[in-house]
Amino acid sequence: MHKPIIALMLGLIASTLAQSKEIVIASINEQTPRLIVSTSIMRQIYQRLGYEMTVVNYPAKRSLLEVNNGSANGELGRANIIEADNPNLIRIPYAIGIVKAVVVQKRTDSPIQKLADLKDYRIGILRGFVVAEQMTENVTREVYSDLPALFKGLIYDRVDAILFLKIDLEYYIRKHKLENSLKISNTPFLEIPIYHYLHKNSANIAKALQTEIKKMHTSGELQDLIKAEENNFIEAARIKAQDKKS
Repeated sequence: MHKPIIALMLGLIASTLAQSKEIVIASINEQTPRLIVSTSIMRQIYQRLGYEMTVVNYPAKRSLLEVNNGSANGELGRANIIEADNPNLIRIPYAIGIVKAVVVQKRTDSPIQKLADLKDYRIGILRGFVVAEQMTENVTREVYSDLPALFKGLIYDRVDAILFLKIDLEYYIRKHKLENSLKISNTPFLEIPIYHYLHKNSANIAKALQTEIKKMHTSGELQDLIKAEENNFIEAARIKAQDKKS
């Protein structure tokens, strides 16, 4: 091969590598529907800025610790309630989703109607889910490290109900065919905007990201993207369930 051609190929490879910058984003290691959707949304937005997003997974509480101490560039998606204990994080001020906190109980139990009623029950929550931790601060509760353990706590009567996110609970119940034994509260106890965060060491990236997301939000493109990704996930889950039946 001629030297000029080799030089040209090497130049193209170097150019491609230079254009594709990596950004490391932390998230919890329980791959829930909400996180899967949020990952797809943020990956597409970062690509607009010339970044390839790499996700590293940790237990929920450790994920925040890793980002706050600068081990990762950012946190995939959290409620703004985490900000007081994580002062090094910059919130991108446009929600990338809305999550609904609900409870799951056994079908044979009387439904929990409102947030104030939680005090009369043993409640299971996921460690590091800060909103649930605060909602159950004065409640008898059990804290679990992952979603399977959370559901086992309910199924084996260690708790009376579990508190988590609606889309994730619905998916888990459907996936494990628990519809006949468990029920989800009809009304959300709380609706929570979810935001993307970057460490202050990535302030320049945060500024560019905020500009891009603001533009998408103003045009309605961000809302359309969120809706499309949520619908795509639900449709994929439906097709997967049908394939298993056939």
